Amino acid sequence: MVHTIPLAHALDDSHLSPVATAPVAPTPVGAAALMTAGTARYHHPHYLSAEQLDADRVRFSFRGFTGRETEPSSPLEMYRDPALTSEQRTLIARQYTAARVLWSQRRMRLRAAPLLATAALRWAAWSIAHDTVIARFEAFATLPDDQWRSQVLRLLDAHRVARQSAADWDDIAEQLAVVVADQHETVDDWSDEVDLAVVAAELGVDIQGWLVDHVSAYRATPYYQRDTPLVARLVKTIDEQRARLADVAHLTADHDTGRQLAPNRF
Repeated sequence: MVHTIPLAHALDDSHLSPVATAPVAPTPVGAAALMTAGTARYHHPHYLSAEQLDADRVRFSFRGFTGRETEPSSPLEMYRDPALTSEQRTLIARQYTAARVLWSQRRMRLRAAPLLATAALRWAAWSIAHDTVIARFEAFATLPDDQWRSQVLRLLDAHRVARQSAADWDDIAEQLAVVVADQHETVDDWSDEVDLAVVAAELGVDIQGWLVDHVSAYRATPYYQRDTPLVARLVKTIDEQRARLADVAHLTADHDTGRQLAPNRF
């Protein structure tokens, strides 16, 4: 499959966002001629052609990328080649910029696909665990007093299961966040960044409601440890539930239940 990508303007036939770069200087002979006059040895292996769209825009065409190739990078040798003009060096460099965008987008799709399949299963498990936590807490409102202690134990069990499900989710979410961050860091312009939801939709995976934060949210700092995003959200829910039940235990002088709801729960 042939992919084309224009420098600096509208979408190409691969539906990938364009590379946003400084305008290519207009030349009398145009990009096509400049890219065939002694520059072939510097072209990216997937490069097919260059088309001067107008004075400021050039469209590069490439064979399809798999995402497994080495990251496209301008050959340093071209900067030491006296036979090349500055216009040719500029076009070659921008050819590699365009190639890098297409490669990074394909690599992201390649890396994200198996992660999304695993993530779908883990989010489903988390949803069940979270719903169980909510349901067991809400059951206290209609539960007879003589069943409260056994329900507290069931709630604590639900908390532990949900905590593990949240941790499992954050593990796969961090891997997805790394894939997204790697693609974004590879391109020069935000318009060339690929949204994870777009990739998921292409694979038929609905990620609406998923919590995938920036990769930095999953990394501990040298100064303090912190819960990962979904675990932190769950801990807030658990703390609120425990505080409510502890208040009831205090008001009803149920000290045994109060001790069950003490801190340091995990």
